[in-house]
Amino acid sequence: MSDYPTQPAGWYYAQGDPPGTQRYWDGSSWVGGPQPVAGATSGGGAVASSSALAEPGSRIGARIIDGIIWAIIGGIAGGIFGTFSAGFALASGDTPDISFVRLLLAGLVSTLLVAAYEIFMVGNQGATLGKMALGLKVVNDDGSPPDIQTGTRRMYLYIAVGILSALPVISFLGSLANFVIAVAGLIMLFTDDQRQTPWDKVGKTLVVKK
Repeated sequence: MSDYPTQPAGWYYAQGDPPGTQRYWDGSSWVGGPQPVAGATSGGGAVASSSALAEPGSRIGARIIDGIIWAIIGGIAGGIFGTFSAGFALASGDTPDISFVRLLLAGLVSTLLVAAYEIFMVGNQGATLGKMALGLKVVNDDGSPPDIQTGTRRMYLYIAVGILSALPVISFLGSLANFVIAVAGLIMLFTDDQRQTPWDKVGKTLVVKK
């Protein structure tokens, strides 16, 4: 059974316990035995009760806040690295279209920095700044706290679409994919019984109230 030395006190799934159970973590050690989670399944993953799941409005609000943070990160990275790439091309005497190089590098750097923000926050804090602001957190679908691997899985779609969008010639495919994922996620927030968006499905996560 693995402990979570940096996790705040609360009820969590403990590795080695039966699926669909949780124990109380007092901040330094487990207290008591495993207890069933309301609405949990017995065959492979906890199903959170509807009262514990984050409301669609809260999740949309959290994503708007994080979207602003994404825009700031992307704007700074795009400005710095876009200018650098153009200067490098000029200094080296390269003749390819400088705007192509600038857009490609800026797009890739922006995508990786935003992904790093999400992975770090989810993996180490259990929530992004937007989710923290609205009292939400991310958990694995078995109820256990997330880690860096969880955060990385949740960003697979974003990274793939971001790389596609960074390629100027076919960037429209990335924009289309991003639109489809966003619409699908919005619909799933209201129709999926666990309110899992495509990110949650790929990451095997739930977003719940703290």
